Amino acid sequence: MKALQCNAFKIIVVYWRGEAALINIILIKPIMLLPPNKGRRLQRVTLKADQVAIALQVDQAIALLPEQSNYLGNVLRLETGSKFIALDRSGGWWLAQLIDHGRAAKIIGKLENNSELIAPITLGIAMPKGNHIEDVIRQTTELGIEQIMPLFSDRTIIKSGTEIGNQKRDRWQRIAEEAAELSMRTHIPKVHTPKTLETWLNIFGEAVPQQQKSIGFIAVTKPDAPHLLTCLQKYLKSEILPIAIATGCEGGWTEREEAMAIAAGFMPVSLGDRVLSAVTAPVVALSIVGAYLDTHEYESNPNSVASFPDAATDHRPQDEW
Repeated sequence: MKALQCNAFKIIVVYWRGEAALINIILIKPIMLLPPNKGRRLQRVTLKADQVAIALQVDQAIALLPEQSNYLGNVLRLETGSKFIALDRSGGWWLAQLIDHGRAAKIIGKLENNSELIAPITLGIAMPKGNHIEDVIRQTTELGIEQIMPLFSDRTIIKSGTEIGNQKRDRWQRIAEEAAELSMRTHIPKVHTPKTLETWLNIFGEAVPQQQKSIGFIAVTKPDAPHLLTCLQKYLKSEILPIAIATGCEGGWTEREEAMAIAAGFMPVSLGDRVLSAVTAPVVALSIVGAYLDTHEYESNPNSVASFPDAATDHRPQDEW
């Protein structure tokens, strides 16, 4: 018989003819689980647009809404004194601490995070069938999109004039918020009310700051279209501009729509030799653009790093993250 013991339990092994015949585990004392928010990455919560601003102006704690208190306490299991990251919807990250039995949060300080792409990207997507646009919103948000414009096109199943209710639009925006929190972004993309392609082409310049140049691409399946990466390397080599990308639905764009986009200044581009689905195409396009912009930023500033509470960069005790 042999016995192995640690602080929490004892293992007794009984041997019979050289082989273990019985293993008995004796619990010496209860094993304590880690308390909530101890030794973990800080949870991130998006607050209302004016909550942080008002708290800073009057130098008081953030008054949390009932649903926010419920989410922090019952869903995330945070307790009074627990710290979390508050996102203020304008790109700011704030280290906050729950107080007043979870009904308020005290701002400790501002955090820095450079997770955003160096150029704003607007995606115009002809709405795919079903609820697949939700997948596009979620994945392109994780990839760094700035604005998402759902579009009616000649081949979309949902035709122009179809009423898109507030409930659905609110759901799309919540999906973007959740994806932004998950991917540690400082900016929450804006999901716009659906418009026709023609309307968007006429106003897409409003998606970027006034008096600032921008560049637009429309993804097509024509074999002679240049690759998107080639165009990025050619036109954004010396100057980074705001980018607009249009991707089609099932069946792609019609010739009329492609001609209309080209007339509006969009360049037809290819996303590769393979035919992509309406859900995959915008993800591939954003991946190409994001990789190019990230590479361009690193080459311009190889020492750029993010600064926010993390096990690798924050030397405070873990329970203070």
